[in-house]
Amino acid sequence: MAKIEKDFLERKNPTKRDFKAEPFIPRKPIPDLGHEKLDGERFYSREFMQKEWDSVWTKTWQVVHRESELEFDGSFITHSIGKESFLIVRGNDSKIRAFYNVCQHRGNQLCTLESGELDTFSCPFHGWKWNNDGTLNSVFAPELYKQFKDGVPTEELGLTEVKIDTWGGWLWINMDPDCIPLKDYLSDYGEHLESYNFENWALIDYQTFEWNGNWKHAVDAFNESYHFTALHPDMIQFGEGHDIPIEISGNHSRMINFNETVSEVVEDRETFTPLRSEMMGDRSVGKMQDIDDGYKGLAKDLHLYYIDKRRSEEDTITYYQDMNDEQLVHQYHYFFFPSAVFTNKPEAGNVFRYRPHPTDPDKCYYDFFILINNTDNKELPPRRPHKIYKGNGPELYDEAFEGTFPPVFNNVLAQDGSNMETMQWGSKSDSFKGGILCEQEIRVRHFHQTIDKFIEKYKK
Repeated sequence: MAKIEKDFLERKNPTKRDFKAEPFIPRKPIPDLGHEKLDGERFYSREFMQKEWDSVWTKTWQVVHRESELEFDGSFITHSIGKESFLIVRGNDSKIRAFYNVCQHRGNQLCTLESGELDTFSCPFHGWKWNNDGTLNSVFAPELYKQFKDGVPTEELGLTEVKIDTWGGWLWINMDPDCIPLKDYLSDYGEHLESYNFENWALIDYQTFEWNGNWKHAVDAFNESYHFTALHPDMIQFGEGHDIPIEISGNHSRMINFNETVSEVVEDRETFTPLRSEMMGDRSVGKMQDIDDGYKGLAKDLHLYYIDKRRSEEDTITYYQDMNDEQLVHQYHYFFFPSAVFTNKPEAGNVFRYRPHPTDPDKCYYDFFILINNTDNKELPPRRPHKIYKGNGPELYDEAFEGTFPPVFNNVLAQDGSNMETMQWGSKSDSFKGGILCEQEIRVRHFHQTIDKFIEKYKK
């Protein structure tokens, strides 16, 4: 048992109530999933990339965007996954639908805008039009088509629909017409996260990065904290990612990153260094020494203080009532196979989304959403435009998240982005004998085994 868990269990008067999210402490045993090495070819093989497309991407639920983006009738967004583009639109009847973003005349991409409001979508090639409920509006010069001599087959020429559903204020799509319902797919972990009441959260930033590595390298990196000490030395100064509780449920998995503490691998866990003073405490209000002169304890124990403090405030900050003690201060990290991560604290959180490149297994897209709990429905400043960033370095992330993300975390993302390219390079080396995974990397093993399970299930 890690020291932080022992301290947590031994603290006075822990809250004992039933909560939607099951606590991590005391931790459950890590399941035995074997010790096979992880083959490097799965990260660069075009044949494997095609198998993933046929068996994973077209058979699973994918998170798209916030439902609030479709505020008005006629509001739409476009979204791409691999080779496909989708049009998600709130029709004039207020119903939200999703379609393949493809003109049924010659296969042109129907809409090239990222978002907007339209009653009809007109193909820029020949002017065929569709209503925002997906039905055909008009064909230019139908008299030129002998096949339309008995009338235009309107139903046959409607846009091809895709399954769509909502959960937690998010839009999700699935290309499989026979898929299970979204809530069943998210299963018990979806129920856990309902404690955050995401419907009340507001998106304050959304940016995309094209990384020079396979999408699975990105998933693997963010599904374990074993790398924090070597790759992110700043992170362990104000949090614990070493030997943390990890759990697996069906196709999905979760872990906890302990906040407002100092890692056990750090020699001095007591002092409030300048970095810790900057990054620990309630940054939404101010730096720790500015907001709580009453705390005289050690840096490693700050999380215990904040748990009790926030529990005492739950009559006024009512969303604390739905959260277990761990959630009040620590980072809950949930991965929904194959491509979505929800990582949250009570006041703010991030959603990561991983997408494959349309043609190149050596590239991927990493989408980063920043949200705040806006239960009070406060008016927020306008969101900056979404962009796709290429390259790397802290300055790129500083530009992408100016004013919405601490510079320390921007540097962390730059470290992860740089690592994608070197991981991709190393996976191709003839000298690489396969990845060796420890128990703290069990989510990585489970993720790859789940990919293989889907490939076996849907193999042609």
